[in-house]
Amino acid sequence: MNYGELRTKLKKGDMSQLYMLAGEEDYYIARAEKALLAAIFPQGYGAEDVQLVDGSISINELISLIETVPFFSPKNVIIIRDAVLFKAQKKGDDGEENKLVTKKSSSPEVRLCNLFANMPDFSIVIFELRSKPDKRKKVYKEFAKYAQIMEAEPVKSYNIDDWLQGKLQEIHKNMNPEAHGYFLRAMSMMDNIPLGFLDKEMDKLALFMGNEQREITREILVQVFSDIPEIDGFAMNDAIGQHDVKKALFLFQKQQDKGVYIVAILGQLTYYVRQMWQTKTLLQKGIRDSALGKVIGVNHPFILKKIIRESQNFSERVLKTAFLSLAEADLAAKTGRCHPAEVEAIIIGLCARD
Repeated sequence: MNYGELRTKLKKGDMSQLYMLAGEEDYYIARAEKALLAAIFPQGYGAEDVQLVDGSISINELISLIETVPFFSPKNVIIIRDAVLFKAQKKGDDGEENKLVTKKSSSPEVRLCNLFANMPDFSIVIFELRSKPDKRKKVYKEFAKYAQIMEAEPVKSYNIDDWLQGKLQEIHKNMNPEAHGYFLRAMSMMDNIPLGFLDKEMDKLALFMGNEQREITREILVQVFSDIPEIDGFAMNDAIGQHDVKKALFLFQKQQDKGVYIVAILGQLTYYVRQMWQTKTLLQKGIRDSALGKVIGVNHPFILKKIIRESQNFSERVLKTAFLSLAEADLAAKTGRCHPAEVEAIIIGLCARD
């Protein structure tokens, strides 16, 4: 299940004594831990109510912790961070924690698996893993029979809408279509979407707007996201797509003023030009919709439509010239020979009406 499904279960009171929060998206693991503790301790909790344990703990020590009756709290809540128990064993790794989960030393493992099936009423165990668990392990297979397992998959532009809609509900706001399109397109320009940072920025946006104003417009979104370096690059490309040379050059200079390395600026601009050129070429060959999106690496239909519309603003000649010039500029930048004026010339050429 994902984070949203876990939250739904908790709201319905569908609780377990065994949990695993695993995956590559730290944001969801941290949020899930917070939601679980709030559900376990609805009146609040203190440091003495939760035991934080290093993931390298041995199976025997873990069993002892689970079976220990709590003295100062109604529940014995144990959180195992970076749970080695469920990690894939590396070749040549003969550490104690890995020896304990192999078939050759079955006694501790069998005891733990039996404990999973017959957990004491007072204990709740939450395993956390910042990667995917090894589902081939016997201990995982037994654990999965009795546990609720949340998988925190990395968030990309094609699936960020789930996070966005949940966040908008949380802050009691909505986005108009123009702002929504801007948000999705901006996220598509990022290799790694910083959910933790975005979460805080959306909270700031809600405070900035106040309780009365409910609709997020593009103008508000641009203002709030102006501190994200990638957004400046996206905004520059967006201005180029609209042939707004003054704004595009301003945003190029703004990125340099913030200390963004020119190679990074060139990389994002090259990606944009390549995407426009690919789209235009594929359209001329009669390739459209999802088939086109698959080639250029875009899954979200809204983003794809915008890219198709934007590509019509350029001639193939202009895109080809810009792409070749960007390749030369990139090589020069990596050897310390690229002057910003060369990039400005490329931007001006892209903005010029052919």
